[in-house]
Amino acid sequence: MPGIGVVTNPRAGGNRKNGSRIHCLGEAVGAAGFVREPDGLDELQAVAHEMREREIDIIAVCGGDGSYFRSLSALGEAYGAAPLPAFLPLRGGSMNTIARAVGFRGGAPEAVLEQVARRFAAGEKLQTTWRQLIRVNQRELGFLVGSGAIVRFLESYYAHSGRGPLAAMRVTAIAAASAALGVGMAHDLFDGFGAHVTCDGERLDFSSYNVLFAAGIAEFGLGFRVAYLADRKPGFFHVLAGQPRATQVARRFVHLKAGWPMRLDGLYDNLARSVSVEFSEPTKYMIDGDILEPVSRLELAAGPRLDIIQL
Repeated sequence: MPGIGVVTNPRAGGNRKNGSRIHCLGEAVGAAGFVREPDGLDELQAVAHEMREREIDIIAVCGGDGSYFRSLSALGEAYGAAPLPAFLPLRGGSMNTIARAVGFRGGAPEAVLEQVARRFAAGEKLQTTWRQLIRVNQRELGFLVGSGAIVRFLESYYAHSGRGPLAAMRVTAIAAASAALGVGMAHDLFDGFGAHVTCDGERLDFSSYNVLFAAGIAEFGLGFRVAYLADRKPGFFHVLAGQPRATQVARRFVHLKAGWPMRLDGLYDNLARSVSVEFSEPTKYMIDGDILEPVSRLELAAGPRLDIIQL
């Protein structure tokens, strides 16, 4: 019985507060699997290949959104065209946006893992849901990819003291207030960048953007269902791209929360299989909350459809 492969990131926000987590996870999974705590991306890649060789049934990742992105990217490289194992998100981060977005409320990582391991060992069929992964530049896998306003929002969040939902709510409130007035923080958030964007072979009409967002999950965080089309159709992800004004977005704040289309002339809003972005100059982008180094080009494509354990 191949079992459950567990990856834990000791640097994740929630894990840093629990120095005995790796030991507790080992006790929780028991004979149903094994736990690894890779130190850096090279070790993570080696762990991913070990999981492929052992043909695990479930990969459980204990960390935050960035830990999921890094682990799934390593797993994607190790598995190639082969189907990925089912995914169990263990909430070891500060925000845990991905876990909440797929309906995984859960509890303490050790308790959740113990429950899944016990049911798995008993041969019980585990309920799953699916979400579409996005492949970025042919090598990385994530649920959320973006540039422009979303990167600047994250930079502001990381620049403030504190982490977690309350800190994110504070930054969101400041951004919303300034967007309503069209001044202050909103001016920086919605500053444009030059790019040519093609969706499924169709060149978009804009030459300047302040929003570029692709998502395989509907929720962006704090309950905002920005990508309301994301889980509608396997093999597709939701794309929002354009240059809406800050005041326009502020007036549709309720739409963002409820998962309604904003219906703005300055915003492309549709499903896509692939997106090609050529930036006028190297530009930062993010995957699942991790801000990455500037690039001149982004190639996005629908990656594997990921089965996610539900409790």
